[in-house]
Amino acid sequence: MEGIPRIWIRKISTLLFACHPDGICKPEDFMIKADRIIKSANLRGHAADTVVDIFRGFGDGIENLSISRTWSTRILDCWRILRNPTLIDCHKELFANMFKALDFNSDGFIQFSEYIHWWKAFDLDPSLARIQFDYMDTDYDGEISEKEFVDAGMDYFFNFTDGNTKNRFYGPLIFELTFMCNVRSRY
Repeated sequence: MEGIPRIWIRKISTLLFACHPDGICKPEDFMIKADRIIKSANLRGHAADTVVDIFRGFGDGIENLSISRTWSTRILDCWRILRNPTLIDCHKELFANMFKALDFNSDGFIQFSEYIHWWKAFDLDPSLARIQFDYMDTDYDGEISEKEFVDAGMDYFFNFTDGNTKNRFYGPLIFELTFMCNVRSRY
């Protein structure tokens, strides 16, 4: 994995383990997250349907990717996908759709009361959700616009140089991975 920035490996590892404890994201994992968001936020009707539709789309997209057998190959596959410049717009669309799923009242903004359900769906420490919310709220108006959300998502994946990044889009970054013991430690 020479040449891949360590901070990016930590970020993608955090995402993969946030998706599923074995680090392999499967379509059903996205539906579990969608169900958790719906239950946590007590969503009904259009808001619940939007969450299901968008997370089903995420699952369908992941199903079309081949799942590598080894951890290092999975990381390398993700790096190759990410480095494809034609996929930048696809990533922006992914984060825009994620925004729509979390904008439960469709007012064009995500309030903290909506955002917290994202963290609950991933079983993340809710006390840390405010830190990430405030990180994304770059104009400090107390809500996240679609642009702010998409920018934070793109920064998470495409910023390889900031080893001290405060961006915790998928929760606290994994600090060290000990694959033989399947141990995860986060800070």
